[in-house]
Amino acid sequence: MNEAMETEFGLMAAWTADAVREIGSRHAIPAACRGSAGPAMLRWLARECRLRANTLMVDVGGGLGGPAAFAQREYGVRALVLEPMPEASREARVLLGVPGWTARGDALPLADRSADAAWCLGVLCTTPDRTALLAEIARVLKPGARLGVLVFTADVPRPRGAPEGNDFPQEAELPGLLGDQGLEMVSTIAGDLLHDRQEGEWRQLADEVEARVRQRHRGDRRLDAALEQERRIGRLLKDGVVRPVLISAERRTDQNR
Repeated sequence: MNEAMETEFGLMAAWTADAVREIGSRHAIPAACRGSAGPAMLRWLARECRLRANTLMVDVGGGLGGPAAFAQREYGVRALVLEPMPEASREARVLLGVPGWTARGDALPLADRSADAAWCLGVLCTTPDRTALLAEIARVLKPGARLGVLVFTADVPRPRGAPEGNDFPQEAELPGLLGDQGLEMVSTIAGDLLHDRQEGEWRQLADEVEARVRQRHRGDRRLDAALEQERRIGRLLKDGVVRPVLISAERRTDQNR
């Protein structure tokens, strides 16, 4: 992973957690979801994945743990964040109270068929091996369990101005990518079609945390690199070059997979 991505997903997680501790805990989940899904998307994913009390829900590449903490708070799941950046997995535990383990997506530290549901949000465009990641998720899901995915898609893998380390799949590829690993697509929706009255409040709270991070680390080239990554993806999304897609997929019950 290059320096810009390590800062974006690792150091920024630690800085964000520090800012939340200064400002207040009500900022924690919105700030920890920044760059992934908002409340309307998370509720769609929760419904599609049939989340309920005591469901073991694994968030693969779950970052600082915002979506997992939301699912834990709103649906009573037993959430687990599996995240390759140690700063983020640590703060998922410390800041948000979600069990967080440092783990690569292609080597999940879980037994076969042990998870009731899984999420993978904004990860497929940043992982070097999508096939290995999806194979591992399929391995740990129980037969009939659901996977919720947020994936950023584009017509070409590397549009002009793309953030470093991003390689976007085409939407037409997704059924095959999932199906080859025993994950059958159930439902899909364009992410920008989903809105919630809570969205504005979340944006405001997340913006306040980012403002504090900018204030504390002004002049740090690592902050500049992380913000440039954010600006690049923001421009591509605004221009419609990159498009967010939500998917639910079910682990097939074929016992040979």
